[in-house]
Amino acid sequence: MVTTDEVGALTGHSTELTQLRTQKAKIQYALERLPRNCTVEDVRRWLHKQGQAVPTSSHTRAIVNEWRAANNLADTNGLALLTPELIAELDKVETSSPAPEPAAEPAKPAGAKGFYAVALMSIGVSVDTSWRFFEQRLGITDVVERVVLFSVMEAALVACGWAMRGGVRQNGRPGPARLVAWALTAFAAFAAFSLSGPVAGTARVLLGPVLGLVMLHLALGIEIRASRQRTTTWARVGRELRERVLSLLGLGDDGRDALARTRDKAALRAAKLAVAGPWTPRRKARLRKALHASHVAHDPMQRDRMLRELGVLQHADELAKTTQPSPW
Repeated sequence: MVTTDEVGALTGHSTELTQLRTQKAKIQYALERLPRNCTVEDVRRWLHKQGQAVPTSSHTRAIVNEWRAANNLADTNGLALLTPELIAELDKVETSSPAPEPAAEPAKPAGAKGFYAVALMSIGVSVDTSWRFFEQRLGITDVVERVVLFSVMEAALVACGWAMRGGVRQNGRPGPARLVAWALTAFAAFAAFSLSGPVAGTARVLLGPVLGLVMLHLALGIEIRASRQRTTTWARVGRELRERVLSLLGLGDDGRDALARTRDKAALRAAKLAVAGPWTPRRKARLRKALHASHVAHDPMQRDRMLRELGVLQHADELAKTTQPSPW
């Protein structure tokens, strides 16, 4: 049966936790009130008991490890779990402890005020584009009507920026407002291209909403904070697509410099031209050029690499005839 003192302790912790803005601050609050040998599951169970949203194990573990490192504590994730009786006893002891300090607001990136200023200034370019677009393309000549209509997009961009700021400060993510902001930027690009053509329209877009959003990202430190948060599905998809494109272009991060990549490509091209048929256009000239670019005349390792490539290409048909032992 829960006593009156235990109910009071739970209520006190719940009130303090409600005032904390981030999950990290709540987890650190729990760590300050639990024994030093508590586990990740102890922290999650204690937060659940206080009526708080329970973070994921991976997110909690990262914050617990950071807190232990800052307090010179060893990793004790394998020790015994807390019992309900021990938690109730700890609540009684902590009732008389001083209230924790409010969670510190995340540090702003360097130059945040300057980025905010440029983001606001870029709205002027977007305003000019919208003003001329509504007059010259939509035929709206009444000044009051034009102001009311074109200011919708500008006000929406400002609202999205404010929402992104609030999301970043709350949980480190800009939220769906960023998608809406980029959609508005796409419409601004359409208006700029329709008004000024591809060249001048590109300048209007880059110096207007695109520059404003980029400056807002820098001011809020969105990319920095996102790298510290749990990776989302769309982030993994975008990173995978980026790596695949870089791999197709031969720009994968494998430790080679530009000269080594150029010579490796030339060595592979020389091997392919060596086994190509006589109908290949300018085969001999291209082969000589590839051999020269690959630097095989002066680099024994590069020459060996090219000869291995050539051997594989020459005997590719024999690959299917190779007898392999049964894997079963």
